[in-house]
Amino acid sequence: MNLQNMAPNAKRSLLVTLVFGAIAATLYFFAIESTEATLAKTRRTLQDRTLKHRTMTANLSRADAVTKDLDDDRRRLAAYEQEMIEPLLESTAMRAKSLIDPLAAGCGLVGMEYEQETPIALPILGAAAREQYVRCPIKITCRGSYQAAISFVQCVEKRFPLVALEALTISAGSDPDLQLVSIILEWPMKKGAVK
Repeated sequence: MNLQNMAPNAKRSLLVTLVFGAIAATLYFFAIESTEATLAKTRRTLQDRTLKHRTMTANLSRADAVTKDLDDDRRRLAAYEQEMIEPLLESTAMRAKSLIDPLAAGCGLVGMEYEQETPIALPILGAAAREQYVRCPIKITCRGSYQAAISFVQCVEKRFPLVALEALTISAGSDPDLQLVSIILEWPMKKGAVK
């Protein structure tokens, strides 16, 4: 095929075809192919976001149950926090006196004397718990019968379930109703509460 022998209309048609072919190829490479790549990327993003949306929806459907569990845990923790002794006028012995005297009087113990002993680190796994909490021993010396002392210990166990009985000594006296009673109770306490 010789271009010089072609009719002018054929030459124009061929030239128009080549120009439109070049325009079409340019459009395909620069517009359509990049658009297809962008479309593929958008599809992947849409799939990822759809998966995230499903996961978040599933998590949100469990949110009420998780919130309820968290509230229950906070209530249980608050109960434990209330059982911790806090100093009264910078003295845990004074706080123990304010909490224990009504129980002791109800059980028949008299002459209550309180003494704070050195706090003891809790044997808890995990550094954070060891740093925050200690056991605070309070020595109580009083007079009363054997039955009054046992009744008192039972009342303390019932009223303060986190308080541990470290020692109980009953020394015989001449009057069985006025034995010398020595009790050491260990209270949980936040470490920073004692100076």
